[in-house]
Formats: sequence, structure tokens, C-alpha cells
Amino acid sequence: MQQLTVSSLLRYLKNRLDTDNNIKRIYVTGEISNFHRHFSGHLYFTLKDEKAAVSCVMFKSAASSLSFDPKNGDQVIVFGSVSIYEGSGQLQLYVQKMTPDGLGDLYIRYEALKKKLTEEGKFDPSHKKQLTVKYPEKIAVLVGDKSAAMSDIRTAFARRWPLTKTDYFPVLVQGNDAAADIIKTLNKVDDMGYDAIIIARGGGSFEDLFCFNDEALVNSVYEAKTFIVSGVGHEQDFTLVDFVSDLRAATPTAAVELITPDIKDVYMMLADMTDSLHESLISHFDEKKREYSLLSKRLVHYQIILKSISDKIDARMEYIRSCILNDIYRKKDKIERFSSEMRSRLDFELNNGKLLYKRLNTLLEAYNAENVLKRGYAIVLQNDTVIKKRSNLKKEGFQVRFADGTIDAIEREKNA
Repeated sequence: MQQLTVSSLLRYLKNRLDTDNNIKRIYVTGEISNFHRHFSGHLYFTLKDEKAAVSCVMFKSAASSLSFDPKNGDQVIVFGSVSIYEGSGQLQLYVQKMTPDGLGDLYIRYEALKKKLTEEGKFDPSHKKQLTVKYPEKIAVLVGDKSAAMSDIRTAFARRWPLTKTDYFPVLVQGNDAAADIIKTLNKVDDMGYDAIIIARGGGSFEDLFCFNDEALVNSVYEAKTFIVSGVGHEQDFTLVDFVSDLRAATPTAAVELITPDIKDVYMMLADMTDSLHESLISHFDEKKREYSLLSKRLVHYQIILKSISDKIDARMEYIRSCILNDIYRKKDKIERFSSEMRSRLDFELNNGKLLYKRLNTLLEAYNAENVLKRGYAIVLQNDTVIKKRSNLKKEGFQVRFADGTIDAIEREKNA
């Protein structure tokens, strides 16, 4: 018969339990007893019912997300896996999540929807938008009307970045109608050109915050064009809207702090920039002052040189002026002689032109049709065309034009 050591046996049993899919991810309900919160943040307790008990441990990383303070006597539902702690050989339930038993159905629905939306890529970081402005000018806030969260957000904006225009859109943040009301308001605000939208609510129980786990609301946030920050509940509260939002804040106040600069920091930055600019201007002024002093000394030297150059220029200009005047006088005499010759030539050409005009005009008068008609001749017209030959005359009416008027005529047959 094979003999096993205790450690071998426990290791074998642990391996069997760790590979058993039936107990890898399970929900277990029971009553808490022997509860102990270790200084490290881990929780140790026993989960029992009327017939049995099992040791449980909930490590700090998981315990930090609890939405309530567990204590002895609480009836709870835990989610986790079963294994054996080899050091003591004790069966142990490693708890990842824990809720009061009354919320068990809600948690199961929450986990199922979270898994579905994760597989659909609704929480994928690659889809999340980045805030494109460092100093936002216009922010919308969807929050409960006259709620503590609204008051906290107003205070945070007034303290941190009062320069932004903040518009508040009251919405229902609890109950069966809350999700639909938030969706309706979000869809309207998304088209109004805000730099960012804050969806906020103060703390509450898991059941109070459950409207923020609505699938339709998650899809609306996912499809929104505007950068969205969720500030729902307290730091330990997580909703599906937190996962789908472009940025998750632990509280409503933190939502303001994450998307706005601190005006005190801006004042300090401006003060530093002012000091730096002042020092730069002083340094620049001193440098220019030194340059001015050097240039002033050089200027005296240059003035002497310029005076000498100026005298030379004046003498040269006088010489050039004299040369130009002499040249002008010569060209003037030449132009006057040329002008006299041109006038004589033009007078001669003009007289010849007048004689030619008279001869041509006399000849034109002789051939003028009106003058010909006055001498007893007539013109035959048909359809406004002058008929020069009888053979061109058509058998229709025509006109005969005399010097004193026109008559209509027709051609008669020869035997008529």
C-alpha cells in the first residue's frame, strides 16, 4: 500500500479542489461568526448555517471594495473559490465579494450583466475618450435636485475652478424610474457642446445605487460623444456606469477635482510667470541699455564721418546739377528747332490735304445719287434692291424713285 506524507496528501487534495470547476466560482450563503479584521486589512471569519461551518478569508484588495461593514451575526452571500490551506490542513473559502443576504439577487444580476457588458467591449479602455481641454469652460452636471452631492459639487467648483460655467440638470438618482430619467437627460445634454459631463450621486447602499447598473444607461454612456465622469457613491462603491465612463471618480467632489485645475495652482503659476517675465524684462532692459551706451559712443565717431561724406555728396550733387542743366539747355534748343521744322512740314501737308479734299468732294457731288435724280434720271427698286437690268425685274410690284418722290408700279404684258 502506498504511503503518503501529510503534506503530499494535503497538496493532492488542494490540487483536486483548485481544478474542480464546480467550486472555482461559487456563491455561498451563511451567517458570519468569529469575525476578525487583521491590521493588514485582511478579513478572517467563519461562515455557518444550522448544520455546518467553513473558514473564510477575504484579502485586503477584495475587502476594500465592500459597501458595508460586516460583523458577527450578519447573514451574507459571498462569492469566491474553495481550497485547502496546507499549513493547517483546513478547508477554506477564499472570498472575493460579499453582500448582505437580502441583496443576493441584485448582486447576481449585477455580476451577470457586468460579465455580458465586458464581453461586448463596453468597458474597453481603448473606447474611452480623453478630456481635450486643460481649462474647461462649460461643464454639465447630472445630479439629484438639491442633494448633498449637488451641494458638494457646487462647493468644489467654487473652491477649485470658479471660472467654468457649470449647468446643473436635476435627475432621479434612485428608484425604478431613475435610469430612464438619467438616459433622457444625458441624451439631451450630450448634444449641447459641453467640455465634460459629470454624472453624480452621494453614497448609499448597493440597492440604492442599483439604477446606475442599468444596461440601457450603460449603453447611453458608451455611445455619448461628450467626455463623461462618474462620481457615484463613495470610494468603495462601484457601479457599471463607473466602468463604462471615460473617467471614474471616488466621490462627487473628486469628479470635480479630476477634470479641473486648482485655481490656486494657476495663480501660483501666473505669479511665477510674472516674476520670470519681470526678470527677463529687467535683464533685457539692462542689455539694451549697455548697447545704447556703446552705440552712443560710436555715434559721435560716425557723425564726423557722415559730415565728411555729406560735404562730398553736396559738392558732387552741385556738379551733377550743373551738368544736368547744361544738358537740358542743349536739348531744349534742339527740341525747339525740331518743333519749328515739324510745324512747317505739317502746315504744308495740311494745305495739300485741303486741296485734295476739295477735289474729292467735287467729284463725290458729281456722282451723288440725289444730284443724278435732279438731272432727270430715275431709280427702279424692287424689295429695296436697285434693279440695274430689265431681266432682273421680277413679275411683281416695284418702285420708281424720282428726285421729288417715289411711285409704285407694275409691269404690263406687251399685248395688253
